[in-house]
Amino acid sequence: MNQTKQHMVTIGSFLLFLAVVFIFMGERGLAYDEQFISFVQTLSSGTLLSLMNVLTIIGSSEVILLITALIAGIYLLRRDWIMMIFFLVLSVGGVILNLGLKLAIQKERPDGDISYIEVFNYVLEIPSYSFPSGHTMRSTILFLFLMFVVSRVVRSEGVKIVAYIGFSLLIALVAFSRFFLEAHYLSDTLGAITISIAWFSFCLTSFRRNKRSTRYRS
Repeated sequence: MNQTKQHMVTIGSFLLFLAVVFIFMGERGLAYDEQFISFVQTLSSGTLLSLMNVLTIIGSSEVILLITALIAGIYLLRRDWIMMIFFLVLSVGGVILNLGLKLAIQKERPDGDISYIEVFNYVLEIPSYSFPSGHTMRSTILFLFLMFVVSRVVRSEGVKIVAYIGFSLLIALVAFSRFFLEAHYLSDTLGAITISIAWFSFCLTSFRRNKRSTRYRS
C-alpha cells in the first residue's frame, strides 16, 4: 500500500470513529445501543454464552500482555530493533490512547457501574469507562499487526488470504463477545475498531517513513 492510500485509510478510519461518537453519544445514541443489546439477548443460549466467554478472554489485559511480551522477546532475540520499537509503540500507545479516550468521554457501561483497570488480579485505581472497548481495541491492534507480519513474511497469496480472513473474524468475534456479555455497547466496539485501524495505519505510515529516512542517511 502506497503512502497516499495509507493516509486515506488513517483519515477515513478516524472520520468513521468520529461518526460513531456523533451518532451514539447522547440519549438517542444510548437508545440505539440498548435496542441492540435487547436484540442480542434474544440470541442467547448456553453454548453461545460459553463460546463468548472464551472469545472475550482473547482481548483481556493478561492475554494481550503475555502475547506482547512474547512478540517483543522474539524481536529482541532477533535484534530486529526497528520492528520491536514499532510493535511496542503501536501496542503501548494503543493502551494509552484507549485510556485517554475513556477518560475524555466517560461513558457508563451497560450495567451502570464503573469498573477499574485490572491486570493479573492487581487493581489499578484508574476508572475504566465503556467507550471505546479496551478488549476490542487491544485485540484489534494485535491482529492488525499480525496481518502486517503475515504480509511481510508469507509468500503464498492463498495463505495470506486465509490469515487475513481468520484475523478479521477474530476481531469481529471478540467485539461481538463484549456486547453479547453486556460488558459494552455496540458503539463501544465500533469505536474501538475504527480508532484502532486509524492508530495502526498512522503508526505504520510513521514507521515506514522513519525506515526510509534511516536508509537514506546510512
